[in-house]
Amino acid sequence: MNQLPSDEKKPAAWSGNDAWLGLGLMLIVSVVYFAIIFSLKNQENILVYYVASFEFTLLIPIAVIFFWRKVSWKELGFQKFSGVYANLALGFGLLIGAYILVIVNNIAMIALGVVTQADVLSEMIGEVNAPYLFAFTTVIVAPIVEEMFFRGFLFKGLREKYGWIHALFFSSLIFAIFHGQIATLIPTFLLGALFSYMYQRTESIYPGIILHFFVNALGSAALLLM
Repeated sequence: MNQLPSDEKKPAAWSGNDAWLGLGLMLIVSVVYFAIIFSLKNQENILVYYVASFEFTLLIPIAVIFFWRKVSWKELGFQKFSGVYANLALGFGLLIGAYILVIVNNIAMIALGVVTQADVLSEMIGEVNAPYLFAFTTVIVAPIVEEMFFRGFLFKGLREKYGWIHALFFSSLIFAIFHGQIATLIPTFLLGALFSYMYQRTESIYPGIILHFFVNALGSAALLLM
């Protein structure tokens, strides 16, 4: 269990170039999405629209590439994995270690006067005035959709071209940048690396979804209590 996972995995039905193409499509879709959102007449509900719909835009690039390559969505890693309890125990153990670094990072950011992600999200919750929608999107939708894109699609595709270690680095860095907060760049990168590592060990998207759900649930609970 302590050995690094092997590179000998079932090849993806799409290439590393397809993964980069999907990332490019994601950027284009995001630009179009925000152009549409900011053009809406009802500006008071703009954050509600954003919270309710943005995560789903990540599925569009996957749909395009998979339609083109004639790939089943199951190939993202929707499958059972062996050693369920041992792998989840390992994942949560690594998550505790990552949280220690997250706490150190947050303390450093606060000391430097940098606006943290918690500050931004707290303000957003107040403006949205739909805390349960925010919680549902953050805790349920985000872990599923983001794991589908960043681990099931991007990491697995890049692994075909660069090997799993480099794919872990690239996909985790992109995952961190995607969240758009300098203050949480390192913690988000570490979490992305952990989720990618669990995918590499199990070839399943479920461990990442479970750990991602746990992380977001804790964060959302803290924000809602605040």
